[in-house]
Amino acid sequence: MEIIDDFGLPVALVTPADLPAEPWRGMTESVAIVRMTDPPHALRPGLTRRGFVCKPSTVTWLAPLGEHEGEFLRTLPHKSRQYVRRARRHIAAHGLREVVEDRISPASVDKFLTLYEDQVARMRYGVAFARRNRETILHGPQKYFGVFLFDRDELVGGCIALECPDERAARIRFSAVTDRERAAGVPRALYCTAMRVAREKDYAWATLGDDPNLYGHIARPGLFTFKARMGFRAVPSQEFGDPYGCDEADLVLSLDRLSDPTLMLEYLERPEYGAPDSGTAAHGPTGGGTLRSCVIARAPVDTRDYSARFLAATVVRPPGPARS
Repeated sequence: MEIIDDFGLPVALVTPADLPAEPWRGMTESVAIVRMTDPPHALRPGLTRRGFVCKPSTVTWLAPLGEHEGEFLRTLPHKSRQYVRRARRHIAAHGLREVVEDRISPASVDKFLTLYEDQVARMRYGVAFARRNRETILHGPQKYFGVFLFDRDELVGGCIALECPDERAARIRFSAVTDRERAAGVPRALYCTAMRVAREKDYAWATLGDDPNLYGHIARPGLFTFKARMGFRAVPSQEFGDPYGCDEADLVLSLDRLSDPTLMLEYLERPEYGAPDSGTAAHGPTGGGTLRSCVIARAPVDTRDYSARFLAATVVRPPGPARS
């Protein structure tokens, strides 16, 4: 067993050889998560009995664009459609200027990064991934476009999308807005504009990020709720072109360094990923596995925020190893 620091979270990495001794018992003060990467299929029932959650390590949030925006909006819950309209009214009422940059300018990307990093700095475990991609965003070889919102000359919101012609997809990679615009739901309007641009470029899919499948650490449970109600569904990232996507089994020992509740999307049925099919990314995920949401909480919770139409079920468990 090896203990690592995963962006501020103490994680014990274990192997199949560690399972009989269960060395993590009694370590709740020093370790938050016990993790086995790519657990062998034959071991998964035993891991589940010990309280582990077998899951994709990363999920991709995916939505078909449809032929026009109205077709997409009809897939959203009624309240989510209202939020989009409210956000657009806010933009109009405050005289905000929305700008689409097919080739993102250095000035716009630097203003965006300032806003993005201010937002990330206020997160408990925030990591400013966008800064690492500045030169690629500006100079390629991959192509990005941006949707930016200005209040006169001040950038108050934006999102940056990566074009992936081989996947027939636009991947919305980074987004940031001011507190005022967040309260007004402006990200929804920005995403709809990015999706319109992608539709005009003849893409079939939009993605709204690849998230670590542990909502309670870098990503919070509210992000799951937002994306699900925005009409996106989570699939294992390896189902949509991620060459590094893998599975893992996580046992949450303690919520002291995580949010309460914490959420993971676990397999009910584990798909077998063989050699990549060259057509899979172009036509979307195969749907080879069934996911459900697993909520780790100290007290009873309302599970409606952690449910979605694409999930088979929602279960709630306390932190810690399963009782023998």
